Amino acid sequence: MCVLEERCLPTIAQTHPFPWNGSQLIFSTTLHIPFSIEIFNTNTVVPQDSRYVIERSGLLTPPELEITSTIGARKILRRYEDGSWTCEAVVRAFCKRAALATQLINCCTELMFEEALSQARDLDRWYADTGEFVGPLHGIPLSLKDTHQVRGHDTTVGWVGNIGRPAPDDELTVQQYRSLGAIVYCKTNIPQSLMMSDSYNHVWGQSVNALRRELISGGSSGGEGALVGARGSVLGIGTDIGGSIRIPAALQGLYGLCPSVGRVPYRESARDQKYIVRPVAGPMSNSLGSVELFMEAYASLEPWTTDPTILPLPWRRWLDEQIQEKECLRIGYIVDDGGVKPHPPIQRAVHDVVERLRQSGHDVVQWDASGHVQAYYELWVRAVLADGGKRFESLCKMVDEPLIQGMLVGTHETLLDHQERMDLADAIWEYKRQYLDKWRESGIDALIMPVTPWVGMRPKVWVKSQQYVGYTALWNLLDYSVLTMPVGNVDKVLDDPNTDEDWKSHAGSTRGYPDEFNYNMYKELWDDGLVQGLPVNIQIVTGRFGEEKAVGVAKVLEKLGIV
Repeated sequence: MCVLEERCLPTIAQTHPFPWNGSQLIFSTTLHIPFSIEIFNTNTVVPQDSRYVIERSGLLTPPELEITSTIGARKILRRYEDGSWTCEAVVRAFCKRAALATQLINCCTELMFEEALSQARDLDRWYADTGEFVGPLHGIPLSLKDTHQVRGHDTTVGWVGNIGRPAPDDELTVQQYRSLGAIVYCKTNIPQSLMMSDSYNHVWGQSVNALRRELISGGSSGGEGALVGARGSVLGIGTDIGGSIRIPAALQGLYGLCPSVGRVPYRESARDQKYIVRPVAGPMSNSLGSVELFMEAYASLEPWTTDPTILPLPWRRWLDEQIQEKECLRIGYIVDDGGVKPHPPIQRAVHDVVERLRQSGHDVVQWDASGHVQAYYELWVRAVLADGGKRFESLCKMVDEPLIQGMLVGTHETLLDHQERMDLADAIWEYKRQYLDKWRESGIDALIMPVTPWVGMRPKVWVKSQQYVGYTALWNLLDYSVLTMPVGNVDKVLDDPNTDEDWKSHAGSTRGYPDEFNYNMYKELWDDGLVQGLPVNIQIVTGRFGEEKAVGVAKVLEKLGIV
């Protein structure tokens, strides 16, 4: 094992170049790691689980291992209060672990370690002088998806033409996070265009799964999911227009919240002339408590007084408590929406949750998802392709960068004119109205269902699979709040595709190319030993502005011992 000072480490984009006009990739970047922490040399055989490698590397001290193994930001705050830890020690530990994780799974883009440590020292001095926190996120290390603008750092968002254009100031969102006491220390990788469930681009290369490095970390918040999954972050912020928070969270067994538009700050959420279905930002963490802490902390700023995107909704804890106190919740569930049949462990996980809820006296009913597939293709897909790919075409033209093929990017054929956009928006409004009626009349408190129809995937396969993201994208279309949480793992006996008769029978009745691809992929990954033991998540859907309810339902499930 080599350990070098101030080593300028290459990204995967350099070591595994993309074809670029028939030649080697010539544009790339490097990460300057300000610690003595090169984790392996080129001859090292590295285990699949990045956490295993990091924790046995000898490059983190016992206190740093304890700090970064903490489940939940609230535990860090308690250690500050009792004097056990300082902000500087905590931030240094997470900076080191993030640097190690980046070498293993290529999760980070911009590193802000020195600025973060300086802020941590300032907070320690403040606490020593006053005995008070500066805010509810005092000293909590916060990682951000690369879409956020941080002063002095690039926001490439995976586009080569954006290299060397550092932001002159923190965006309003980052200013607000700092005012709460959070310490921003890194940004994380994304796919080119943000429109696929894999995370790679020509700038930073390929991010991979924190738990199984031969598989993807998801997208488009894939670097964030990988970093949190490797425990290089306790709390991160991703964005979501069709599953981009929930899919990476699910693939790493994390909690991730996709809120309704107007609850969490994100400049793109305000651009209703740019998007027909607007994206949102939301928290990702290894604990439900951290998600709740972030949401409550942010609302405490009354951010609607400074950010016109944010609606005047405080964190309504009583909604969470109301759910927990209800003796009989009415829960809908979906196992298969008719688009792509989920892999066996995903189906089993939903059925297991349903059974546990029933055994506890809750009313659980199967939800009619018969219109979901049509809404996905005719409304959501048309909406995200409506610009005909013009935005991405202009970004490519900055430096003649090629567009990665197979992403959910529009073409000339999908371009909608002004009248067609208005007609589509009207059709979406009508679908939303009908779904609100259906939701209200059903009387359900929440809906549980799969996140994706697959438990894992190899890098650069998603773009070949014409993959279906209807399980997640429908809720962006409807602007419903959704929380994903871990509920189990792939079982090496129960989930074997070679012995599951129901799954085997599906071979002759697949529903088109995406479903057939998904079916064949599961057996291939199983036979190669790549999915056994992976986490399985569900989604908890709670309607428009139902974030507190989603947290409440997740707490009910945790009390049932499902996690």
